[in-house]
Amino acid sequence: MPNKYRIIVELTSVVAIIFSLVFLALEVKQSNQLAKAEIRQALNVTDMEVYKVQMEEDIIAKALYKINKNIPIDDYEEYQLNEFQRFNFRDFDNSFYQYRIGLFDENVWFAYRRIIKSLLTENYIMLMWGNSNQSFSIEFQDEVNNILKEIKDDVALGLKENVTKVN
Repeated sequence: MPNKYRIIVELTSVVAIIFSLVFLALEVKQSNQLAKAEIRQALNVTDMEVYKVQMEEDIIAKALYKINKNIPIDDYEEYQLNEFQRFNFRDFDNSFYQYRIGLFDENVWFAYRRIIKSLLTENYIMLMWGNSNQSFSIEFQDEVNNILKEIKDDVALGLKENVTKVN
């Protein structure tokens, strides 16, 4: 009888050790994801600081107003808007990365995705994307390309009124 109890205790110990190892592996995986996200966030902050040096908020605000009112913008305003949107899309790229690895809430990402879709109907955004898309992560490029396909499908189906056709 004592031998039977010893076997039960040993089997229980083995199962406990296996569960502990599985739990440890999951913790290490999550820790690695968090470390990668922190590194990416730090790089993103550095990128943002570089972009901020190049942008003039007053010029950007005036240029956005002009676009909204269909008033032509000059070359410098166009440059400023391009830098502003590259800054904006850099942040979207980082948010998409965080979403892909499970650290960003799905509902928040889908809200950002709707904003991106709306922005991509603007000619000046499409100009920025066409000139700068290679500077974003491959995964984010794929996501934006999927959004562009959705826009084309919406236009083809007549679901969006006053939408700029995306070539």
